[in-house]
Amino acid sequence: MGGFRRMAKAVAGYFDDERLQRIFSFQSMYAGLAPYEALALYCVITYMDSVEGVYFPTGGMHAMCRGLAAAIEAAGGELRYGAAVETILRRHGTTGDVTGVRLESGETIRAGAVVANPDLPVAYRTLLGGLDAPRTARRGHYSPSCVVWHAGVKGLPPAGAAHHNIHFGAAWDDAFRAILHDGVRMPDPSILVTLHSMDDPSLAPEGCSTLYVLEPTPNLDGRIDWTAERDRVRDSLAARVAALGYPSEVEVEAFVDPLDWERQGMERGTPFALSHRFLQTGPFRPNNVDKRVPGLVFVGSSTVPGVGVPTVLVSGRLAAERVEEHGHRAGR
Repeated sequence: MGGFRRMAKAVAGYFDDERLQRIFSFQSMYAGLAPYEALALYCVITYMDSVEGVYFPTGGMHAMCRGLAAAIEAAGGELRYGAAVETILRRHGTTGDVTGVRLESGETIRAGAVVANPDLPVAYRTLLGGLDAPRTARRGHYSPSCVVWHAGVKGLPPAGAAHHNIHFGAAWDDAFRAILHDGVRMPDPSILVTLHSMDDPSLAPEGCSTLYVLEPTPNLDGRIDWTAERDRVRDSLAARVAALGYPSEVEVEAFVDPLDWERQGMERGTPFALSHRFLQTGPFRPNNVDKRVPGLVFVGSSTVPGVGVPTVLVSGRLAAERVEEHGHRAGR
């Protein structure tokens, strides 16, 4: 089927027009790779987008989180927010089955199983007393990161704008080499502009719009000093958006850079976790259980099966199955 060829060559075999080649290959970035590096099997992402379409939940992506929280509460679960975990407790201090968690407040919560959703290598490093993470997590290849500019602006989108709008820079292969290998910003950045309020007017006041603007960047292994460059990158991104005809009179905004992702517990400051090189894909990703820590289950993008909202939701289902299996083995 040709799935182990490179994506760029596979797509070029169907389209001569460079613009179409970009449209049908940029999705490799979802896997943390350039089109000339990614396996052609990742064309399935483009296929699913094109054939099945893209769905947007009314109320924004946070509506999905609220729905999951409501389901937990309806099943008798208790949700506590703003209660940071200091460590995962184990029966013999640093060995044996998990027995619960200790919060930064000093409170102990006992549990027969713990599901950890910080980025997997961060969980090992900060919550498990220095227990070594799997080799892939410690020495693997991590995806590039991104900056995201969230803005509530006065005015409406330009004619012809869609929910998702991709604006490619003139450079292509050079852009990927810049962020993936040179560790610098794209020389002519390609950006995504998403207009959530365009399809859900409840997200913005009348006559106003929401902008979600994403530019891929190197992760924190790169050469950018984000403490020095943060404001300049934000300003250049906002100027690019305005030049493209989007409304730019800002009422409220938030800007997220790789240091912010790192503060949120993302390894190497990337929200996209380990890249999907072949030996970091699917069953080759770090396992969601560790035989050294019975009762601990990992969930999220750095464990199986991988990155992306649908994939991470699958990881949640797998985590639930592992908790049930542990309970059966423990006789609970």
